[in-house]
This record gives sequence, C-alpha cells and structure tokens, in this order.
Amino acid sequence: MRSRFAVLGLGHFGFNLSLALTKKGAEVLAVDNRESQVERLRDRVAHAVVADAKDKGALASLGLEDMDAVIVAIGEDFESSILATANLQEIGVKKISSRVVSPTHEKLLKLMNVEDLILPEAEAAEQFAHKLIRKGILEYLEISKDHSIVELHVPKIFVKKTLGDLNLRKNYGINLITIIKSVKKAGLFSLKKEPEENKVIGVLDGSYVFEPDDILVVFGSESSIKKILDLSK
Repeated sequence: MRSRFAVLGLGHFGFNLSLALTKKGAEVLAVDNRESQVERLRDRVAHAVVADAKDKGALASLGLEDMDAVIVAIGEDFESSILATANLQEIGVKKISSRVVSPTHEKLLKLMNVEDLILPEAEAAEQFAHKLIRKGILEYLEISKDHSIVELHVPKIFVKKTLGDLNLRKNYGINLITIIKSVKKAGLFSLKKEPEENKVIGVLDGSYVFEPDDILVVFGSESSIKKILDLSK
C-alpha cells in the first residue's frame, strides 16, 4: 500500500516537497488557498485542491486524519501555519510535520507539542557554510556533532592506486561508502537524486583503482575528513 501524505501550502518548499514525495511513489494531496498554485500541481500529484488551511471545516472534509503524515509547509505567514496546525490537531491528525519560519514560530510549535519540525532554511545554511569553510566538499550531511557524510573529488594522490593500497580506514580514519562515476550535476548527494541520474559503483573491494573523475562518498569524523581535504590542496 502506498504511503499517503498531505502538503498544506504550495510555495517553493511545499511545491517541491509534493513533487519529491510523488516521485518516490507516495500518494500526495496538495492543498493551497490559491487556485494558481494548485493548478501548477493539478496533473503532477495524485490530488490537488483549493482549500483554506485556517478553516477547520475545510480541512475536516479532506480526510486528513487517515494520512501517514500532514506537512504544514506554509511560508512566512506563521499565524496561518499555527492555526492550520491547531486545526489538524483538533480533527485528529496523528502525524503533523510543520515548517519553521522563525524562532518565535518554533517556540509556539513546541508549546503545541509538535515534535517533527522542519527547518529547511537553517539546514541549507548549515550545509552551505560547511561547503564555504571546507573547500573541496561538494555536499555535506551531518550525522552527529562530530561525524558526517560528505561528497568530495578524489585527491590526486589517490589516482591509479587501489583501495586496498590506500587502506583509508587505517591511514585516514574514514570509511568509503561508494563512488559516483558520473552525475548530471556534481555536488548533489546520490541519496538526494533519482537513481537513474547517477552512476554509483556500489560496494567496493580492495582491487578498485581510483580514477581522476571519481567523486567519493565518505563517512568519518570532522578531523578525518579535514585530513582528506588537505590532500587536495
């Protein structure tokens, strides 16, 4: 059975989230109070309807309580976001995710016991800051305070050497997850793109020979990743 989601608010974030969920096989109900925004998705998601999320009756008529999750993706109008979230709670929606647009908004959502908070701008800023500071990182995904997964170009000194010769775990303290041989647009995690847009090697053995155009996807501590990046300077 397909997962079912509703997205309330079809601005830039909600629009792209609706498409991404649909591409991954989910049944999406896209909702906005603007006809123009709904029309953009009319033929691209399972259902797209015009409704005011501030109107509890309108939301109650959509069957949202049966969804796997309802995402409140309303943008800068955080009053509408708060009211929409309250309406969802009142009609019995089990799983609510809300986009956060300001510190005040975040505090109010926490007071409402909304646990799944989405901070797209903050996360984007964090990733961009890492790419600026750590030159050579194509993409960055924080796993914990001290560990992350990054994409980076293969250091020149690795080229024509085997994975077994380099022994990355012992000598550099990193784990090689896989290698991307070609992508339509460099700098996008293979996990974030559709499978057909990447040529991923998969699990590698010690005989693999690194090539000049390889993009490495590695896991390690911040200090270990810095050590690898320093090799490319």
